[in-house]
Amino acid sequence: MAKRKSEHLSGRRKFFGMAGTGLASMAVIPELAFAGRNKSSTTATEGTSEKVWTPISDRKIRVGIVGYGRSHFGSAFGFQNHPNVEVVAVSDLIPGRFAALAKATGCKKTYPSLEEIVKDKRIEAIWLATDAPSHPRHCMEVLSHGKHVAVAVPAIWGSIEEGERLLEAVKRSGLNYMMFETSCFRKNNFEMRQIYNAGGFGRIVYSEGEYFHASQGSDQMTIDPAKVQDPHAGSYNGWRVGAPPLWYATHNTAYYVGVTGKPFIDVSCYGVKTRDPRENTYGNPFDTEVALFRTEDGGISRQVRSRGIRGSSAETGRIRGTRGSYDHEYEGLLEKLPDLERPALPPGVPEGGHGGSHGLLMQEFIYSIIEKRKPLVDIALALNMTVPGIIAHESAMKDGELLKIPSFTF
Repeated sequence: MAKRKSEHLSGRRKFFGMAGTGLASMAVIPELAFAGRNKSSTTATEGTSEKVWTPISDRKIRVGIVGYGRSHFGSAFGFQNHPNVEVVAVSDLIPGRFAALAKATGCKKTYPSLEEIVKDKRIEAIWLATDAPSHPRHCMEVLSHGKHVAVAVPAIWGSIEEGERLLEAVKRSGLNYMMFETSCFRKNNFEMRQIYNAGGFGRIVYSEGEYFHASQGSDQMTIDPAKVQDPHAGSYNGWRVGAPPLWYATHNTAYYVGVTGKPFIDVSCYGVKTRDPRENTYGNPFDTEVALFRTEDGGISRQVRSRGIRGSSAETGRIRGTRGSYDHEYEGLLEKLPDLERPALPPGVPEGGHGGSHGLLMQEFIYSIIEKRKPLVDIALALNMTVPGIIAHESAMKDGELLKIPSFTF
């Protein structure tokens, strides 16, 4: 069988060498002689696309941006740099922040709130970089004013009923909704999705998604604005403090749902008790939750969300299937690999953070509007990534009880 290697080679051991599988056994069982290896870079942006960007339209989508925050996410996805975008207005509840957002995006028009910016009839689409508990409400407000909406993760915050209302709002509107799940445009996740769509995994027997958020002391996870008497410290209204880990699960669940487009059907989850539940508004005792999900075709997926740890952070995953596997590289029966190169960005548009995913997410949203199609992470995929984590936390609070997970279609 032909073997193909990418330019980014690593020293990973070969999959067929695991568990004592030798060359003799491969001679007896030729199906195990995997071919088609493609190894991934582990640089900050996980490899730069070598493709040359080609314009698809000269149309400019008029965009409003809401939310700057401590992470400066409002400007971090490069809307202001893309030739198919005109940033016409920005907003943040904190005056100093919306002034900084306006400067970062080169935008002169500002509004003091979301409720004001949505009334601007020039705006066609709004990017929401706001606090997670407000995401569904903010998205529905934008849609109700006839504008497309893109939003940071997660889609909802603890309330599945809100998710159902959001889904109905998207359906009624006929407009585009996209959740900016960064893992979906990380190099490894993108390669997995391309290989999956080409049939390179066969039936997925096992998958993993991991999100380790290392703590360096006081940060948004631990600072309670009320206790330090600074409403602008930490996360907005302290929403991150003590939050159930898997309520913020999409960086890891994307390593199954974002690859296959398929939902989980049930879950058993355990948490590691490391905090006093009386010290947060969620009554949550966990900083780490480990969940086993079952998929609709009988596979198993282990999903981990952990914070408050020391060491390096990670957002990654792996897949094992009947025709191939991916752990930093593909090894399997697929003779001819599909195009694994991520899309090109226009000159001057930065790839951005989270493995070079920011610019690509922004461009996917804008192109979906121009091309009048669904975006990659539409409302159904967003909910199918988010809701399993909410149910998993409920299972952890019930000492691992197996619970059913609703799925969503659009």
